[in-house]
Amino acid sequence: SYKNSFNKINLMKRAILISLGCLCVGLGFVGVFVPGIPTTIFLIIALWAFTKSSEKLRHWLLNHKRFGPILNNWQEHKVVPRRAKILMVVLMSLAVILFYYSLQSLILTIGLIIILVSVAIYVISLPSKIPENSY
Repeated sequence: SYKNSFNKINLMKRAILISLGCLCVGLGFVGVFVPGIPTTIFLIIALWAFTKSSEKLRHWLLNHKRFGPILNNWQEHKVVPRRAKILMVVLMSLAVILFYYSLQSLILTIGLIIILVSVAIYVISLPSKIPENSY
């Protein structure tokens, strides 16, 4: 029946989102210890995935001792720490170089640059600190 297949799709979507969230939390955790792996962006993706799939995991992540404050700042004020912005730009630059040397395609590389510059402009435009008057 239609309703039964709809529930299966929702269940599959939920499982994929929970898996994505868990993967991103794991990568974010690794990023705490391994230089060059960004933590903040993986945690933001995990928060998004958990928000769409599991209130319990969302609550756990927002109240996590180490990750909670970063994510609450993101959720409430759209704050991305300055260090995360710098690391993002450095990693994006490395990604473009690796992409170009891997594929040797100027057109695809230019396409990637356009996408990454757009993302970088957005993220850099976000505040790095919580505004003083927000409390």
